[in-house]
Amino acid sequence: MTIKNIILIFVFFLLATPAIAEPFQVAVDNAKILRLSRPAASVIIGNPAIADAIVHNGKMLFITGKTFGSTNFIAIDSDGKTIINRSLQVLPADNRLTLHRGGYQRSYLCGDGCEPVPGIGDDSEAFDRIMTQRKEKADEGTSAASE
Repeated sequence: MTIKNIILIFVFFLLATPAIAEPFQVAVDNAKILRLSRPAASVIIGNPAIADAIVHNGKMLFITGKTFGSTNFIAIDSDGKTIINRSLQVLPADNRLTLHRGGYQRSYLCGDGCEPVPGIGDDSEAFDRIMTQRKEKADEGTSAASE
């Protein structure tokens, strides 16, 4: 067997091997745009507790990370044919800080300073307090907008 034949066989197997796409990655509490090759009629998320997807204009998806983890998503066209079937990883935000003290955990989002945010695994007292404050603030905004 000549070097030329060996190279040809190597190139054949290299091209014949299906490309393994890198997982689509998005951070918790963030959204990313994914553009499709053709219009999608539906998108299915393997575990909707991990992420959400919205079809914007057929060829554009908004993928939002909800909680840490891995799942997959599938987009299909109006004929039921698969456009994409890809792994999805939801990663922690880069500016998130987790403080562990004894058996308690608290999460913070940091920029110029750090602010407490609800996080998975946080002690329930801190988590509930932050969620109550967020709801009260949202309710204030809703009532002010309706006046």
